[in-house]
Order: sequence, then structure tokens, then C-alpha cells
Amino acid sequence: MKNIILVGYMGSGKTEVGKILAKHWDLRFINMDSEIELQTGMTVGQLFEQFGEDYFRNLEQDYLRTFTCKEPFVLSTGGGTPCYNNQMDVLKNLGTTIYLQCSNETLFSRLKNEREHRPLIAGLSDEELRESIEFRMKQREPIYQLAHCTIKENSKPEEIIFHHLLRRN
Repeated sequence: MKNIILVGYMGSGKTEVGKILAKHWDLRFINMDSEIELQTGMTVGQLFEQFGEDYFRNLEQDYLRTFTCKEPFVLSTGGGTPCYNNQMDVLKNLGTTIYLQCSNETLFSRLKNEREHRPLIAGLSDEELRESIEFRMKQREPIYQLAHCTIKENSKPEEIIFHHLLRRN
């Protein structure tokens, strides 16, 4: 079994789908943000607030550079992880990358009540949140599209991923 790396914008379902896949195939599930929080003793929000986004992106890069896992795994990345420091190439070398693609409207509906838990959108009005999603997705979509496989939001991602991976392995 090849490692599975989930990418996509915040709110796309990487953690939820990752847990389903890991359970189904009895793989280790790794949430990259949670791992960075364990290593630093700070939440992602605290890291952003205290040190800024560039610092956090460098932590992500360091995490991937030193990442070692001997057993097969499912990795849920942060929304911006593949978009900085050429990390999509690193992720693609770790395993099969899968982009969980959602419309901007779906992302807005999922994120509008989670703003306080997500440092990049904390404190934004509804209009600002919509604009932020649209702006960042224009930047990130071409990078997300480099993933080995794209799963669209209206499908059952875990079933499609199962079939895709079975064909590849």
C-alpha cells in the first residue's frame, strides 16, 4: 500500500476523509497541523499570531524535511502546505497525493462558523471570508491540481479514493 497524502483548501474535508481511509485500510493517520502543535507546544493559531504565516510555513517545510514514518500512512496536510516552498513535489514523493476539490461556496458554508479556530480567516466578515476564499483559491488551485488525483466535492471521496488507489497498486 502506498502512502496517501490529502491536499486541499481548509474545510475541504482532509481530516475527515483521512480518518476514514486510515481506518478502512488500518493505516496510521497523521494530521500535519496536530503534529506541528505537538512539536512546538503551541496551537496553529498561536503560531500565526505570535510569529506570522511565514514562520508557520517554514515549520511545515521543516516537518516534511525531517518526516520519517516506517509504516504506511494517511497524511492530512494543512491547506497551504503544498503551496509554499515547492512542497507539492515533496508530498508527491511521499505517496499518492489526492486533492479534495470543493467550490468556493461549499468552502464558505463549511468555514463561516469555524473562523475562530482558523487563523487565516479569524475575524473576517462574511463578505471578507468569501473574498479571501476566492483570492486564495485562485492562487492555490493550480498547485492543488498537480496532485496525482482530484476528487470533486459531490462524490463520495472515500469510495473514489479506494478505487483509484486499488488501480494504482
